[in-house]
Amino acid sequence: MKRRVFVMLFLVFYTLSASAQTLRVGVKAVPPFAMEDGEGGWTGISVELWQRVAGQLAWQTEWLVMDSARAQVEGLAAGRIDVAVGALSLTPEREAVMDFSHAFYSTGLAIATPAQRLGWIGVAKQLLSPAFLKAVGILALLLLVVGALLWLVEHKRNAAQFGGSVTEGIGNGFWWSAVTMTTVGYGDKAPVTRLGRVLATIWMFVSVITISSFTAAIASSITLSHFSTLVRGVDDLARVRSLAVEGSTGEQFLSKKGIGTLLVATPDEGLSVLRKGGAEALIYDEPLLRWLLKDATPGIEILPQTIERQDYAFGLKPGFAQREALNRALLAQIRGTEWQETLNRYLGQR
Repeated sequence: MKRRVFVMLFLVFYTLSASAQTLRVGVKAVPPFAMEDGEGGWTGISVELWQRVAGQLAWQTEWLVMDSARAQVEGLAAGRIDVAVGALSLTPEREAVMDFSHAFYSTGLAIATPAQRLGWIGVAKQLLSPAFLKAVGILALLLLVVGALLWLVEHKRNAAQFGGSVTEGIGNGFWWSAVTMTTVGYGDKAPVTRLGRVLATIWMFVSVITISSFTAAIASSITLSHFSTLVRGVDDLARVRSLAVEGSTGEQFLSKKGIGTLLVATPDEGLSVLRKGGAEALIYDEPLLRWLLKDATPGIEILPQTIERQDYAFGLKPGFAQREALNRALLAQIRGTEWQETLNRYLGQR
């Protein structure tokens, strides 16, 4: 009887001591996922999530500040820290030397590049580009076809306006289709046959859509030519000077692509190099770039496409004994409304 009581007390004591353990948590400043709060503590998306998970499991946290993702990985691999919190992406290379929790945020790499104002020279180049000239050619052909059709149905009964030689008649039809499309409508030429008027009515409605689309294309071309980027996608990275943060997944991505890379210590340093003209592209995690540039003056653009999917998770030392309990608590947290409110507060509505 005494032995049974002793065993029960031992189990209770062991459970309480295990649940109240203090974990060494390596944290790296990566706004908005991990940031110093100005009062000696930490805040951010990942930090708040960790604090809720640790609170649920009655774990105490001993924060250890790390200066890079590589330092976090090395600290976990060597057992100097138990957990890494920040914006640590799951990769096969890291998984080989450490463990991960379940992913709690999915994103991708993005390309930041200087935006250049090209002025009216850029406008001229855009208006003389093959794509633009092709569009003008298609529009002219459409006007010619409509003009020829109108001449075909009008030239016998309306010779005063669409008569004469074939060239003159089609030319008059081309003129009519052009002034009708542009809604100028001089009134010097008009169909008189029933079929001609049906064709004219159809062309008037088609013209509204056609000219609106063409005008929008011209406006877009002029806008883009005033504010353009040298790099427009991954294929351009090999021919420009590309930056990556040392030890980041951006460095790994460029290395896999065989692209020569200039390394910087922090993304802030990389953006500074871009502004000074020392490079043309910085490859880094999209939400982190957008956070860094949210209050910046114009001059750096983030390209719209994301590349190389990234999943953020807590890093764990190899053989982390409480991994199952951590994952259960983590999944419960990211399915709750509080997690979505946290994302909205830092990143806005998604």
